[in-house]
Amino acid sequence: MTDPQHPPPLTALVREPSPSFVRAISTHPGKNALNFERALLEHRAYTRALKAAGAHLLFLPPDDALPDGPFVEDTAVIFADHALICPMREVARRPETASVAEALRPLRRIETLAPPATLDGGDVMDTPRALFVGLSRRSNREAARALAHHAQKPVTAVAVRCGLHLKTSVTYLGRDVLVLHPAHVDTAPFKGLDWIVVSEAERYAANCLALGETVLMPAGFGRVAGEIRKRGFRVVELEMTEFEKADGGVTCLSLRVPG
Repeated sequence: MTDPQHPPPLTALVREPSPSFVRAISTHPGKNALNFERALLEHRAYTRALKAAGAHLLFLPPDDALPDGPFVEDTAVIFADHALICPMREVARRPETASVAEALRPLRRIETLAPPATLDGGDVMDTPRALFVGLSRRSNREAARALAHHAQKPVTAVAVRCGLHLKTSVTYLGRDVLVLHPAHVDTAPFKGLDWIVVSEAERYAANCLALGETVLMPAGFGRVAGEIRKRGFRVVELEMTEFEKADGGVTCLSLRVPG
Protein backbone atom coordinates (compact mmCIF):
# COMPACT_ATOMS: atom_id res chain seq x y z
CA MET A 1 0.00 0.00 0.00
CA THR A 2 1.28 3.47 -0.89
CA ASP A 3 1.87 5.83 2.03
CA PRO A 4 -0.12 9.02 1.25
CA GLN A 5 2.45 11.04 3.19
CA HIS A 6 5.27 9.69 1.01
CA PRO A 7 3.89 9.26 -2.51
CA PRO A 8 6.01 7.39 -5.08
CA PRO A 9 8.06 9.55 -7.43
CA LEU A 10 5.97 8.36 -10.36
CA THR A 11 2.59 6.68 -10.67
CA ALA A 12 1.73 5.07 -14.00
CA LEU A 13 -1.89 4.36 -14.85
CA VAL A 14 -2.21 1.32 -17.11
CA ARG A 15 -5.06 -0.77 -18.47
CA GLU A 16 -4.58 -4.30 -19.80
CA PRO A 17 -6.18 -5.04 -23.15
CA SER A 18 -9.42 -6.96 -23.23
CA PRO A 19 -10.42 -9.33 -26.05
CA SER A 20 -12.10 -6.40 -27.83
CA PHE A 21 -8.64 -4.88 -28.39
CA VAL A 22 -8.64 -6.57 -31.79
CA ARG A 23 -11.25 -3.93 -32.79
CA ALA A 24 -9.06 -0.96 -31.83
CA ILE A 25 -9.16 2.01 -34.20
CA SER A 26 -6.24 1.69 -36.58
CA THR A 27 -5.03 2.56 -40.06
CA HIS A 28 -2.13 0.09 -39.87
CA PRO A 29 -2.09 -2.48 -42.71
CA GLY A 30 -1.73 -5.29 -40.15
CA LYS A 31 -4.73 -4.31 -38.04
CA ASN A 32 -6.77 -7.33 -39.12
CA ALA A 33 -4.07 -9.63 -37.77
CA LEU A 34 -4.18 -8.23 -34.21
CA ASN A 35 -3.67 -11.01 -31.68
CA PHE A 36 -5.20 -10.43 -28.24
CA GLU A 37 -3.18 -13.11 -26.41
CA ARG A 38 0.09 -11.75 -27.76
CA ALA A 39 -0.96 -8.19 -26.92
CA LEU A 40 -1.66 -9.24 -23.35
CA LEU A 41 1.81 -10.77 -23.01
CA GLU A 42 3.42 -7.67 -24.50
CA HIS A 43 1.46 -5.43 -22.14
CA ARG A 44 2.52 -7.45 -19.10
CA ALA A 45 6.16 -7.20 -20.15
CA TYR A 46 5.67 -3.45 -20.53
CA THR A 47 4.22 -3.06 -17.03
CA ARG A 48 7.10 -5.11 -15.58
CA ALA A 49 9.51 -2.70 -17.28
CA LEU A 50 7.66 0.29 -15.83
CA LYS A 51 7.88 -1.21 -12.36
CA ALA A 52 11.57 -2.06 -12.76
CA ALA A 53 12.19 1.58 -13.73
CA GLY A 54 10.67 2.70 -10.44
CA ALA A 55 7.06 3.48 -11.33
CA HIS A 56 4.20 2.65 -8.98
CA LEU A 57 1.53 0.97 -11.10
CA LEU A 58 -2.15 1.81 -10.85
CA PHE A 59 -4.17 -0.72 -12.83
CA LEU A 60 -7.48 0.24 -14.38
CA PRO A 61 -9.70 -2.77 -15.04
CA PRO A 62 -9.75 -4.13 -18.59
CA ASP A 63 -13.05 -3.26 -20.24
CA ASP A 64 -14.44 -5.01 -23.29
CA ALA A 65 -16.50 -1.89 -24.04
CA LEU A 66 -13.25 0.05 -24.58
CA PRO A 67 -11.25 -1.54 -27.43
CA ASP A 68 -8.69 1.30 -27.33
CA GLY A 69 -8.66 1.37 -23.52
CA PRO A 70 -4.99 0.32 -23.13
CA PHE A 71 -3.94 3.62 -24.73
CA VAL A 72 -4.54 5.55 -21.52
CA GLU A 73 -2.08 8.35 -22.35
CA ASP A 74 -4.59 9.87 -24.74
CA THR A 75 -7.23 10.48 -22.08
CA ALA A 76 -5.57 13.21 -19.99
CA VAL A 77 -2.69 15.65 -19.70
CA ILE A 78 -0.97 15.84 -16.31
CA PHE A 79 0.15 19.12 -14.77
CA ALA A 80 1.76 19.83 -11.40
CA ASP A 81 -1.49 20.57 -9.59
CA HIS A 82 -4.25 19.23 -11.85
CA ALA A 83 -5.13 16.72 -14.53
CA LEU A 84 -6.79 17.94 -17.69
CA ILE A 85 -9.24 15.42 -19.16
CA CYS A 86 -9.05 15.40 -22.93
CA PRO A 87 -12.06 16.06 -25.18
CA MET A 88 -11.28 13.28 -27.64
CA ARG A 89 -12.22 13.69 -31.28
CA GLU A 90 -12.96 9.98 -31.72
CA VAL A 91 -16.48 9.58 -30.34
CA ALA A 92 -15.93 5.86 -29.71
CA ARG A 93 -13.06 6.67 -27.35
CA ARG A 94 -14.78 9.27 -25.19
CA PRO A 95 -16.12 6.71 -22.66
CA GLU A 96 -12.50 5.92 -21.68
CA THR A 97 -12.10 9.22 -19.83
CA ALA A 98 -14.58 8.67 -16.96
CA SER A 99 -12.68 5.82 -15.29
CA VAL A 100 -9.35 7.59 -15.84
CA ALA A 101 -10.66 10.77 -14.21
CA GLU A 102 -11.88 8.75 -11.22
CA ALA A 103 -8.50 7.05 -10.84
CA LEU A 104 -6.70 10.40 -11.04
CA ARG A 105 -8.93 12.12 -8.50
CA PRO A 106 -6.80 11.13 -5.44
CA LEU A 107 -3.67 12.33 -7.26
CA ARG A 108 -4.73 15.57 -8.94
CA ARG A 109 -7.54 18.10 -9.11
CA ILE A 110 -9.60 17.26 -12.21
CA GLU A 111 -10.42 19.74 -14.96
CA THR A 112 -11.86 19.15 -18.41
CA LEU A 113 -10.93 20.90 -21.62
CA ALA A 114 -14.06 22.28 -23.26
CA PRO A 115 -15.16 22.17 -26.93
CA PRO A 116 -14.45 23.22 -29.61
CA ALA A 117 -11.03 21.96 -28.53
CA THR A 118 -10.25 18.34 -29.38
CA LEU A 119 -7.17 16.73 -27.89
CA ASP A 120 -5.42 13.40 -27.42
CA GLY A 121 -2.67 13.19 -24.83
CA GLY A 122 -0.43 11.57 -27.43
CA ASP A 123 -0.16 15.01 -29.05
CA VAL A 124 1.30 16.66 -25.93
CA MET A 125 5.07 16.49 -25.35
CA ASP A 126 6.49 18.13 -22.25
CA THR A 127 10.06 19.43 -22.09
CA PRO A 128 11.75 21.76 -19.60
CA ARG A 129 11.58 24.72 -21.97
CA ALA A 130 8.15 24.28 -23.58
CA LEU A 131 5.03 22.20 -23.90
CA PHE A 132 4.72 21.06 -27.51
CA VAL A 133 1.25 20.31 -28.87
CA GLY A 134 0.74 18.45 -32.12
CA LEU A 135 -1.81 19.74 -34.60
CA SER A 136 -2.97 16.39 -35.90
CA ARG A 137 -6.05 14.55 -37.04
CA ARG A 138 -6.98 14.20 -33.34
CA SER A 139 -5.89 17.54 -31.80
CA ASN A 140 -6.69 21.05 -33.03
CA ARG A 141 -5.41 24.59 -32.67
CA GLU A 142 -8.16 25.44 -30.16
CA ALA A 143 -6.69 22.77 -27.86
CA ALA A 144 -3.20 24.24 -28.23
CA ARG A 145 -4.52 27.70 -27.34
CA ALA A 146 -6.43 26.33 -24.35
CA LEU A 147 -3.38 24.50 -23.01
CA ALA A 148 -1.57 27.83 -22.75
CA HIS A 149 -3.90 28.65 -19.84
CA HIS A 150 -2.90 25.46 -18.00
CA ALA A 151 0.84 25.19 -18.59
CA GLN A 152 3.40 27.13 -16.56
CA LYS A 153 5.66 27.38 -19.60
CA PRO A 154 5.37 28.39 -23.26
CA VAL A 155 3.09 26.24 -25.42
CA THR A 156 4.28 25.62 -28.97
CA ALA A 157 2.03 24.16 -31.66
CA VAL A 158 3.69 21.68 -34.04
CA ALA A 159 2.24 20.63 -37.38
CA VAL A 160 1.96 16.83 -37.66
CA ARG A 161 2.32 16.00 -41.33
CA CYS A 162 1.99 12.22 -41.11
CA GLY A 163 1.16 9.72 -38.40
CA LEU A 164 -1.46 9.66 -35.68
CA HIS A 165 0.05 11.90 -32.99
CA LEU A 166 2.98 14.22 -32.36
CA LYS A 167 4.62 11.56 -30.18
CA THR A 168 4.21 9.00 -32.94
CA SER A 169 7.09 10.83 -34.61
CA VAL A 170 9.00 12.68 -31.88
CA THR A 171 9.63 11.99 -28.20
CA TYR A 172 11.71 13.76 -25.58
CA LEU A 173 14.18 11.74 -23.52
CA GLY A 174 15.65 14.42 -21.27
CA ARG A 175 19.06 16.15 -21.46
CA ASP A 176 17.77 18.09 -24.51
CA VAL A 177 17.62 14.83 -26.52
CA LEU A 178 14.81 14.06 -28.97
CA VAL A 179 14.14 10.92 -30.99
CA LEU A 180 12.71 12.34 -34.19
CA HIS A 181 11.35 11.31 -37.58
CA PRO A 182 11.78 14.66 -39.35
CA ALA A 183 9.69 13.82 -42.42
CA HIS A 184 6.53 13.51 -40.33
CA VAL A 185 6.51 16.74 -38.29
CA ASP A 186 7.52 20.36 -38.63
CA THR A 187 11.00 20.34 -37.12
CA ALA A 188 11.46 24.12 -36.83
CA PRO A 189 10.22 24.25 -33.19
CA PHE A 190 12.93 21.76 -32.18
CA LYS A 191 15.97 23.75 -33.27
CA GLY A 192 18.70 23.75 -30.65
CA LEU A 193 17.89 20.29 -29.31
CA ASP A 194 19.95 17.15 -29.87
CA TRP A 195 18.15 15.02 -32.48
CA ILE A 196 18.43 11.27 -32.82
CA VAL A 197 17.02 11.07 -36.34
CA VAL A 198 15.18 7.93 -37.41
CA SER A 199 14.70 6.89 -41.01
CA GLU A 200 11.43 5.92 -42.63
CA ALA A 201 12.29 2.27 -42.04
CA GLU A 202 12.88 3.07 -38.35
CA ARG A 203 9.83 5.33 -37.90
CA TYR A 204 8.22 3.15 -35.21
CA ALA A 205 11.30 3.74 -33.02
CA ALA A 206 10.52 7.47 -32.81
CA ASN A 207 8.09 6.75 -29.98
CA CYS A 208 10.14 6.07 -26.84
CA LEU A 209 9.39 6.51 -23.15
CA ALA A 210 12.00 8.01 -20.84
CA LEU A 211 11.72 7.21 -17.14
CA GLY A 212 14.66 8.99 -15.58
CA GLU A 213 17.80 7.29 -16.87
CA THR A 214 15.85 4.41 -18.45
CA VAL A 215 14.32 4.54 -21.93
CA LEU A 216 11.71 2.02 -23.01
CA MET A 217 11.54 1.52 -26.76
CA PRO A 218 10.27 -1.01 -29.28
CA ALA A 219 12.58 -3.91 -30.03
CA GLY A 220 14.29 -4.34 -33.36
CA PHE A 221 15.90 -0.93 -33.91
CA GLY A 222 19.50 -1.52 -32.92
CA ARG A 223 20.98 1.62 -34.46
CA VAL A 224 18.48 3.88 -32.68
CA ALA A 225 19.01 2.02 -29.40
CA GLY A 226 22.75 2.50 -29.81
CA GLU A 227 22.35 6.25 -30.34
CA ILE A 228 20.22 6.51 -27.20
CA ARG A 229 22.85 4.60 -25.21
CA LYS A 230 25.54 6.96 -26.51
CA ARG A 231 23.63 9.78 -24.77
CA GLY A 232 24.05 7.95 -21.47
CA PHE A 233 20.64 6.33 -21.12
CA ARG A 234 19.87 2.73 -20.24
CA VAL A 235 17.70 1.14 -22.94
CA VAL A 236 15.02 -1.51 -22.43
CA GLU A 237 13.71 -2.96 -25.69
CA LEU A 238 10.17 -4.34 -25.69
CA GLU A 239 8.19 -6.36 -28.17
CA MET A 240 5.35 -4.11 -29.34
CA THR A 241 4.13 -5.84 -32.48
CA GLU A 242 0.43 -5.93 -31.55
CA PHE A 243 0.30 -2.36 -30.31
CA GLU A 244 2.02 -1.17 -33.49
CA LYS A 245 -0.82 -2.81 -35.46
CA ALA A 246 -3.24 -0.73 -33.38
CA ASP A 247 -1.39 2.54 -34.14
CA GLY A 248 0.04 2.67 -30.61
CA GLY A 249 3.49 2.86 -29.05
CA VAL A 250 5.28 2.71 -25.72
CA THR A 251 4.18 6.14 -24.48
CA CYS A 252 0.53 5.41 -25.31
CA LEU A 253 0.23 2.51 -22.86
CA SER A 254 0.63 4.51 -19.65
CA LEU A 255 -0.38 7.82 -18.16
CA ARG A 256 2.47 9.02 -15.96
CA VAL A 257 1.75 11.11 -12.87
CA PRO A 258 4.77 12.52 -10.98
CA GLY A 259 4.56 12.29 -7.19
